[in-house]
Amino acid sequence: MDEEKVILVDTDDRPLGLMPKMEAHRRGLLHRAFSVFVFNSRGQLLLQQRAAGKYHSPGLWTNTVCSHQRQGESSVEAGRRRLHEEMGFTTELREIFSFVYRAEFDNGLIEHELDHVLIGRYDGTPEPAPDEVGGYRWVYLSDLLEDLQKRPENYTAWFRIIFEKSFEKLLNEAGRMFAGNPVIFTPYFERKPWGGDRLDRVLHKAVPGPQTGESWEVSAVPGKASRVASGIFKGFDPGRLWQWLDADYWAGWKNGHAEFPLLVKYIDTSQKISVQVHPGDAMARRLHDSYGKNEAWRIIDAAPDAVLYLGFKEGTTVAEYQSALRRGNVEKLLRSVPVAPGDMFYIPAGTVHAIGGGILLAEVQQSSDITYRIYDWNRPGLDGRPRPLHTDLALEAIRWDARPQKITGGRLKTPYFQWAEMSLEQAADFSLSSPEIWQNIGSESISINNHPLEAGKTALLWPGAYKILPGEMPTEVLRISLPENHAASSSR
Repeated sequence: MDEEKVILVDTDDRPLGLMPKMEAHRRGLLHRAFSVFVFNSRGQLLLQQRAAGKYHSPGLWTNTVCSHQRQGESSVEAGRRRLHEEMGFTTELREIFSFVYRAEFDNGLIEHELDHVLIGRYDGTPEPAPDEVGGYRWVYLSDLLEDLQKRPENYTAWFRIIFEKSFEKLLNEAGRMFAGNPVIFTPYFERKPWGGDRLDRVLHKAVPGPQTGESWEVSAVPGKASRVASGIFKGFDPGRLWQWLDADYWAGWKNGHAEFPLLVKYIDTSQKISVQVHPGDAMARRLHDSYGKNEAWRIIDAAPDAVLYLGFKEGTTVAEYQSALRRGNVEKLLRSVPVAPGDMFYIPAGTVHAIGGGILLAEVQQSSDITYRIYDWNRPGLDGRPRPLHTDLALEAIRWDARPQKITGGRLKTPYFQWAEMSLEQAADFSLSSPEIWQNIGSESISINNHPLEAGKTALLWPGAYKILPGEMPTEVLRISLPENHAASSSR
């Protein structure tokens, strides 16, 4: 049988002739090749381990299949053929990019290829050819990236090059195959001295322990990031997706924003949180290289006597405030507002505020972790020692006239974010022109394009079409997004 020939090409992929495969690899001449990446519906990539008898890179892990086009054969045709020959199945493929690489091996052979990268989906069980494939496995891209960093010697040269040089291209194109899937997050939890038990008892969250006061649902804050729970982006945080994904995913969200702009939380209090204030954009940029912290709350559950502290009583002076600080009785100057489930408030930066005990709420804010603590009710922190105060910074940040009022109508629009609360009672179709974050604050699971969003969970939805099915009972959802004219106000 004649030795298989490869197609010699120039760097523009123009054919220069044919040459026996082994001769081309001995001489290191540039030739045409392809690499196939197949994903399943869970977003996992199918890897193969090259058989022990391969002429180079035996036993190493690589993409689903890789080989060479035959004369007169397109890359897609070649990819489908080789999928059947090596892995025992075929599926639809499309080419997403190509690249040139050169790698020398210990046996003296040289791979110098113009490699066409193809992508596809398949949910069956491979039936690999034993003389071609030593094994296979399905992996999430986040786990694969980690293993490539720890054990690069386990992978083929071209596979490592694709991930080093073109990972973002691969991720973007793979992600588009799953564009209608909601991106659901695993939150970051934070213990607080005032933390309660409603995150577990009401929202059924897998909290790490007692006094878990905050569930950071969608967070790109360094060290406190949430992670995608499943699908093609599993294991990645919003900051990584912001950095890696193309502009069409975000549809205008990146206008004026260098970093992911939002932070979505649940907060659960068994006691009053500290009296505090947050800086606006200008102060935060100057002192912390950060966004400011404007935020909004929607009360989900509240004890009968629950209150919020929202700004100072009218007429409070700086001198009165400083005197109360020295005496440790700042509370007497604060405006106390009774609350009940369903209440909404917008808390602009500069508002002195605190959340009373016995409250579970949803919070939307700018992506910032800057809090100036003014007064902590003379109690110890989790370590038994008083938590630090930031009274000098707070004095600069305070807006003395800020006294937030209850929001009616279930809608809020600010220069930094907007939300609309909806009660889902029947099936509905939505067409989104820009991303939205949906926070299921009700007690029933809903279905988004046949993917469940359980009560208490939060999802990022890309632009596109969605079919929503409610549960047996109506449930409430916060639809969170950026206003169309957000760029000028919240740029960083």
